[in-house]
Parts: sequence; structure tokens; C-alpha cells
Amino acid sequence: MDLEFRNLTYTVQNRFPKGPRKVVVKGVDGRFTSGQLVAIMGPSGAGKSSLLNALSGYRSAGVSGELLVNGQPRDEHHFQRSSCYITQEDLLQPLLTVREAMDVAARLKAPKGSKAPSEEILQEMGLLEHQHTRTDMLSGGQKKRLSIALELVNNPPIFFLDEPTSGLDTVTTTQCVKVLKQLARQGRTVVCTIHQPAASLLEMFDQVYVIADGYCIYQGDTKAMVPFLQTVGLPCPRHYNPADFIIELTETPEFINLLSKEIMNGKVYKSVKLDQEQAAPNTTQMQLKISYETEDANETEIILSNEKCSYKVQKYEGSSGSVSSLSSQLSNGNSSIAWMRMQKPDAKKYSATFFEQFSILLQRMLTQIFRNRPGLCIQFIHHVMCGLLVGICFFNMANDGTQMFNHLKLCVGLVIFFAYTQIMVPVLVYPQEVKLVKKEHFNCWYSLTPYYAALTVSKLPVQVTFNIIFSTIVYFMAGVPFSVMRFLAFCLVGNVVSLAAEGMGMAIGSVFNVTNGCAIGPSAIAPFLGLAIYGFDFAHEIPLLMNILMKTSFIRCGIVAMVLTIFGFDRQPLDCEDMYCHFAKPEVLIKYLDIENSSVWLEIATMLGIMLVFRSMCYIGLRWRFAT
Repeated sequence: MDLEFRNLTYTVQNRFPKGPRKVVVKGVDGRFTSGQLVAIMGPSGAGKSSLLNALSGYRSAGVSGELLVNGQPRDEHHFQRSSCYITQEDLLQPLLTVREAMDVAARLKAPKGSKAPSEEILQEMGLLEHQHTRTDMLSGGQKKRLSIALELVNNPPIFFLDEPTSGLDTVTTTQCVKVLKQLARQGRTVVCTIHQPAASLLEMFDQVYVIADGYCIYQGDTKAMVPFLQTVGLPCPRHYNPADFIIELTETPEFINLLSKEIMNGKVYKSVKLDQEQAAPNTTQMQLKISYETEDANETEIILSNEKCSYKVQKYEGSSGSVSSLSSQLSNGNSSIAWMRMQKPDAKKYSATFFEQFSILLQRMLTQIFRNRPGLCIQFIHHVMCGLLVGICFFNMANDGTQMFNHLKLCVGLVIFFAYTQIMVPVLVYPQEVKLVKKEHFNCWYSLTPYYAALTVSKLPVQVTFNIIFSTIVYFMAGVPFSVMRFLAFCLVGNVVSLAAEGMGMAIGSVFNVTNGCAIGPSAIAPFLGLAIYGFDFAHEIPLLMNILMKTSFIRCGIVAMVLTIFGFDRQPLDCEDMYCHFAKPEVLIKYLDIENSSVWLEIATMLGIMLVFRSMCYIGLRWRFAT
């Protein structure tokens, strides 16, 4: 698939409507052909990543111009299915082995009924011997190769990579570029951004696209760059790195204008004409012929003409396509053809169905949760220790008729524990996961809805279990009279508050980064806390409007539900050692708080409604993040 773009402009949308907009890419043209390794170069802030994001579709807002595939206007739906984008940061699922990560990718991305060549891909990427190593234990180069291997499962014809050599040493950088060149030689279009490569590394790229201040100042063969600079009166000194030289030229605006006009902002393609002997003195020219199999065929024929070598390759199971791993050594040279996929066009965006995606993602998330033993131990200790401390503070007070204020403190303390325990964890953790999910979603691994459903369900077992442990400790240490219904309602209230707080934290984490989320999280929960403790000593005097406003606080609903749970369900009068205890009868306290017309189930239903609002906000936030 050959890529072409004309008059491509990318404008950064200013968040303030009256503020100026910044044009990052300024009407550039260019074309990238299949079978070539293309490097987009330029100084920092030149627009390399912005150009790559616009070409790949990773950023669509603010992009204008013509985007073509094989000379035709591209269908974004089909193009996204046929390409992949690998971010500069190595975003890999933690706590999974290399093989497990590949298996998940294969189950999600491979065409239905076919078998993905995971082992062959790992072998070619040099990762087979590390297949049982966890992804977080890999080196930087191994992580980069694994990121490429995961996308090779469905063998997309176009690869976009943002700074694939960033943070790698010289040897690892060379190995990474060799892998990319091998991918390009197999017929793919491989486009990557690179800052300032060494001269030996620059020669490994077939085509260079140099951008400076949003303008294209060179496009063409790598070997044609120095002759082009010489024709415009800017000769590169002998023994000088051409990449360093052209980057240094961009420091002068006059040179940018000169080169941009000479190359017509990308409309001109510079190439070097070499005869056949110079281009390949030790190889024999070959022509590759591929005959697509029918549904009833058992073989795919690949013919390398000139030497007239014919190979019969058994196809993998499934009628949607086949994958063959073929390496042939010709008499006059080496030729390697790997994992050639003859795949029919697929109208579906995702290979797996909704329920298949949900099942695969749920299994992956549960594996990660239960494999995170330090995290589980910390949560267990946290809930047990907090349960013991709360139980000691209110030990055997729940049946004392003289401890009315302590009863309210117990209910408030329990709800605040559930709220603050769950709201901050997603605020701190989820922003990093959002970046990974965005990459997988963009590369057509799965849709957002089954992911979000799996995310919600996967957290329930551990969360509910630890909440019940905490609730059980407090329930019996505080001396609350036992009945099955009261105990179940006690645990249910705590879990619903926990789920609502977690939904609020996820809504914040889906939109904001960790730094902003740490400030917004406590600030956002403060109004709910203020409404929760308002007016307990003058409940009957609270205006109707304020009562309605307090119903929007899930913490207030949780406290009311907790009071009704402890003192409701036809509870007998509390013990009283004094001659007179005004709140010895539970119904007196309930009436004093003006909650006699409410019920535990009504408050729980209200909290569930608030929880759905928070989780819907999280879903909308993810949609917004993925669209920007």
C-alpha cells in the first residue's frame, strides 16, 4: 500500500476559543511507497510526530488535506484496519509473559478461524527464548521488538512508529532499525520518526522526509540528499554526518525557505538512478507471484521466477487467509520471505465478536490482578488493619444507648473509609492504563464497550472480598446485633459506596493525568463530604431544596443507609445503664435524623444511580480521549 498526502495541514486546537491556533504542519506533500523504510527527520518541535499522527489517523482533529492510498482517497475504516501505530513509549500490558501477550493479541486480532504464527513471529523478532519472561522484565530493545511483534499478528501492510530508537543504545538502535528494514523488505510500508541518526544508521533508511518548522525541506532517497543540498549551494562537508548537517541548516529560517521552495514543500521527490549492477551486484532479480487459495484449497503456491523455484506451502486452518513462513536460499544471493499473509479484505473492524472480546479481556485482567501479589497483600493488610483500628475505637459501642454521637461517628467513618480507599487508586493508576488502551483500541484490538465491561467486572471479586473482610471485622467488634439481613445490608452498603467512589475516581483518571488528578480527586469529593455531614443536629429544619441537593451526595446516602442498617430492621432497644437514655429506642434516633421516611433499599438505589452516572462519565471520558 503506497501512501500519498497532498496539502496536509495540522492545526493544534487551542482550548481557549479566543486564543490563536498554531499550525504545526503547513500544507506539505509527500508519498511513501511499499517495500521502503521511511524516516521522518527534523529538529525538536519541527512537527515530526504531528505529521506521523496525522498520516496514521492517530490524531484527526485539526487535520486537513488529501490522504491517498494507492492513488485513491483512502477509506479511514479500512485504512485503520490495515495499519498499526506504535507509540514512542513502550506501552505493554504488565504482569504478562511475552507468550501470553502474543496469545492475547492473536485471539483478538487474528482472522476468525485462522491460526496466528506467534512462534514464528517471536523467532524472527529474537524473542522466542524470552517467551516466558514477563514484559516488565524486558530490556528497552526487547520491549520495542515485542511492540512490533504484537502488531504483526494480523500482518498489517503499513507500520507507523514514533521515535522507535528513543532511549536505546547504539547497538540496540541498529538492531531495531534492521528489524524495521526487514519488515519493509517483506512488502510493507514502514514509516517512523527519528531525531538525528548517526551516518551509519541513516544509510539503513531507504527514504528520508525532512521537516522543519512545519515545512518539508527534503523528500527522496537517502543517497540523494547530499547531492540535492549541493545543487542548492549548501554542500555537506566531507566526513560530516548528512543528518547533522541538514538539521543544523534548519536553525536558519532563510535555509528553511530555500529548501522548502526547492522541494516545493514535498511535491518534488529526489531519487538516485543506479544501474542494476550497482544496485544489486550480487543478487538475482526476482519476481514474486502469489496465487490466492480458494476455500477448498489446501495449499498456496508461491513461485519465485527467474530461478524457476516453486514451493508448496501448507496453509493454516481457516478460510479467511493463510500464513506461510518460507526462507529460501538462492544460488546467487539470499532471499527471505517470512509470514506472507494472503488475506481477503475484511469489512469488519474487529476480528473477534463482542462477547469474545469481553471474555479475552476479562481473562487477561483477572490474570494481571491475581498475579499482582504485592498489590493484593497491601490491600489485604490495609483492610484488615483499618478494620481492627475502627473496631477498637468503637469496640462494643453499637449496643450502648448513651453513645448516640459515637454511633453517628461510626457510620460516617465507615462510609468515608470506603469512599477514600477507592477513589484515589484509579486516579493514580488509571491514566497510564488509558494510554495503553488507546493504542490497542486504535490498532483495532477491541472496541471500547467490551473493554469497559471487562474492566468493571474484573475488579469486583477482589474489591468485594476485601470490603466484606473489613465490614465483618467492624460489624462484630463494634457489637452490632447480628441478623442475616442486617449483616448482608451492612456489607452491601459498604460495597455500593465503594463502587460509586471507584466510578468517580475512574471518571477523573480517564480524563486527567496523574498530576492534575491528584488535585482534582480530593477537590471533587469535598462537596460530597460537606453535604454528607450537613445538618445532623437540625435535620428537621433543613429546607427542601437542601434535602434534594444532599441526595446527590453518594456519601450522604451511604451514611443514611448505614444508620438505617444498624438501627433499623426492627432492632430491639439499646442497653442503658442510666435512669434515662433518650436514644435507647432506635426509632427515636431515626426520627431525630429525619430519615424515618427513607429505607436502606431506597438509599442503595440512589447510590447505584449515582454510580451509573460516574461510570457513564468515565466511558464518555474514554471516548473523548480516544477521539482527540
